[in-house]
Amino acid sequence: MKIVELSDEERKAIVNVARALSYFARERAYGYIDRLANAFSASTVRQVLSEAIRDLKSSYDRGEKVFMPKASDVEVILRLSERDPSILKVVSSLAIAYSWGE
Repeated sequence: MKIVELSDEERKAIVNVARALSYFARERAYGYIDRLANAFSASTVRQVLSEAIRDLKSSYDRGEKVFMPKASDVEVILRLSERDPSILKVVSSLAIAYSWGE
């Protein structure tokens, strides 16, 4: 799957989910990012995203500055990953890259 072939909505979802996951990279807690990058089944992707978003929400509720992706962004990532799991390596790489600039 080539990024340039994706729709604007799909590219936006990749950016938004990566931006959210960058919180974990800034905290040097790479578990979710690594698990997502290495996920090869849809059920693993769903589980990792669910756990990560739950932890993001907990951090948000404690008053930490956390970017939360929209449900539609997560749905798009799930759909893309079913077509081609390698897109998760892109999301994970971007999450780490975004952590440097924030």
